[in-house]
Amino acid sequence: MAIKLKSLRYIIWPKNISAHQTGVFALIGGAIGLAGDLAGFFTSILNPNLLAVLFLLAAAVFAFFCLQKVFGQKPLTEEAVAERAHCKACDTLRFSLFAVITFGVLMLIGQGQTATETVGERLGLIEKGVGEIGHEVSGLGDITRSQKIRANPKTAEDYFANAWIYTNIHRDQSKAHAALEEMYAKFAPKKLDAAELYFATGRETKGRNDLIKQAELLGERQKDATLLVVAGRNAPDEAQAQRLYEKARQIDPELPFGWWDVQRLTQTAAGTRVDAASQTAMLRRQVEGLEVFIEKIGNQPAGAYFFLPQYQPDHEQLARQTLTSYRTTLETYERLGR
Repeated sequence: MAIKLKSLRYIIWPKNISAHQTGVFALIGGAIGLAGDLAGFFTSILNPNLLAVLFLLAAAVFAFFCLQKVFGQKPLTEEAVAERAHCKACDTLRFSLFAVITFGVLMLIGQGQTATETVGERLGLIEKGVGEIGHEVSGLGDITRSQKIRANPKTAEDYFANAWIYTNIHRDQSKAHAALEEMYAKFAPKKLDAAELYFATGRETKGRNDLIKQAELLGERQKDATLLVVAGRNAPDEAQAQRLYEKARQIDPELPFGWWDVQRLTQTAAGTRVDAASQTAMLRRQVEGLEVFIEKIGNQPAGAYFFLPQYQPDHEQLARQTLTSYRTTLETYERLGR
């Protein structure tokens, strides 16, 4: 028994081992341990704890064969045991022990996970899990789909979406206008942003007066008052603008923008004479239109008037603020008139 205990050191570290042999044990064992660390990083099946158990189990199996080889024969002298400790089973055990030591050190560096993963996180190379990256890739797919031309448009919204993409993504105004012309030939969407885009994209190839006339005719034919509102916004004089707004009110009395349009406000004020009577009459018309506008727009969500209401200001709140200001100014002019 004393011989066995004393000779165990030869199993771990053979007698008369050369520096070359030591390097081979360390190199191969270390490579096995490092390979295990990398395997734990690249696959979810072999986690670090499972790999540690597998390495220890392999060392135990080879230790069993090594001990059988060394102590299963006689004589059990120290010299004989040291000689038999150079067998292949014992060499494999030493490779296994170096692998266990290397993997154990890497697990200490990784604090329970692979050292590769820990070092990558510390360096900022690995920041997110595969699941999170998957969600981001899915999000990118959604963005890509939202910017993709609809090959077979079937609804007014499809045509508008194509026109919006041609305008804002492809920067192709002519294709955008063609898509909107096709939309208005088939549908009456009654959306103000569609009419605005129709006029804006048409400016590339058509003059303003031609576009106003075209929008007026198209609005009358399709019974889409939004086209007449946009035509009125772009009219060169106040008389023509008011005529177009009146047509819009006749086609669709419930459209708030036919009664008051903030985008025509500057032109209206600038085109009014500066004498008190003219200013009073203009303010009175504005106040009356604002009151109707607020009444009608409050009954509908913004989506009733726009394909993309998220890009629009709060028209109702703006109208209320303007009405308060105009009422005050109108009262001042009326007092001066009296």
